[in-house]
Formats: sequence, C-alpha cells, structure tokens
Amino acid sequence: MTATSATRMSHLSHSGGRLLDSRALARTFAACLAVNVPILALLLIPQLMRSRAGSEALLTVGLLLLLTLVVGAVMLAPEVSARVAPAGPHWLPGGARARVRALRCENRRTYLWRLGEFVALYVAAQGVGGLIAWLLPHVADNPAHAADPTAPAWIVDYPNYAAQAGAMYVCICFALAWYGTRLRAESVRSTPTAR
Repeated sequence: MTATSATRMSHLSHSGGRLLDSRALARTFAACLAVNVPILALLLIPQLMRSRAGSEALLTVGLLLLLTLVVGAVMLAPEVSARVAPAGPHWLPGGARARVRALRCENRRTYLWRLGEFVALYVAAQGVGGLIAWLLPHVADNPAHAADPTAPAWIVDYPNYAAQAGAMYVCICFALAWYGTRLRAESVRSTPTAR
C-alpha cells in the first residue's frame, strides 16, 4: 500500500467510507438555491430566454446574462460549499477558492474532471428543460396574428414556461452544489492528516 492510498483510506474511514458527504451536498444544494436566485429571475423572463417571446437581440442579451451568471455561480460554488459545510483547515469560508486554485495547479486532471461533471449536469438540466417543454408546451401559434399582423405571432403559456424554468433552475443548482461538494471532497482527501 502506497502512502497516497493509505492517506486516502484514512480519509475514507473518517468520512464513513463515502466519497461524497451527502449532508454537505444537501446543505450546499439548499444554499445554492438561495444564492443563485438571479439565475431563476432571468430564466423566468421569456422575452430574454426565448426568441419566439421576444426578439433575437433580446435572446442574445438574455443568453449573455445567463452565461455571466452561471460562470459567476461556478466561481462562487466552492465558497458557498465552504460556508455551509466547512471541512478541514483548507475548506473554510474565504479560503475555498484558493484551495481550488491550488488543486488546479497540483492535480489539473482531477479539477477538470470535477468541472466536466458540472458541465454534464448542466447539460442534463437543459435536457430536463426540454422534457418539461415537450410535456407542457409553453409556446403556441397565435391565431389572431393571421388576421392582425400587429398581434404577436406566438402565445406564451406562462405557467408552463415557469414550470420549465423552475425545473431547470433546480437542476442547475444541483449541478453547482455537486461541483462545490466534489471539490470539498478533493480538498479533504488532499489535506494531510495529523498524526
């Protein structure tokens, strides 16, 4: 048994043999739901998120805002995790982002794997949104548009649209919580134990 595997085994035994602390994940998920409300607010504006409800220019603005908010949320996810689920000397509020930077330098492959997990879960959130849109269509042709060209071409069923946005938001927050909690686990694993 190598020193690295012995260290990992000791960390696993301290956490009950689990690779991921489900309580830390639940706390981080709840915090992500509270902290990332601006993403939900943006998702709930169909004019900024659907070209049929607004225009191509508004859709571009909405997508740029969404990208900015999601990138910011990814950068803050480790701090959110450290605030609600601190662990060890390196995973504390105010120091988690520095620990993530150190992880990127020490073990780039592991960091990229965790980031890839976030991206996969984010793509799954888009798939959930597509499934909800298929089950609860939120856009329909406006029959009045044929007789009156000034009438909107599309009718947005807002309750169905809000259900889709809410489901996507929950999934995005789970992806952020997963990312933060997995980085927390890496920080705990890579911190040497005191003897």
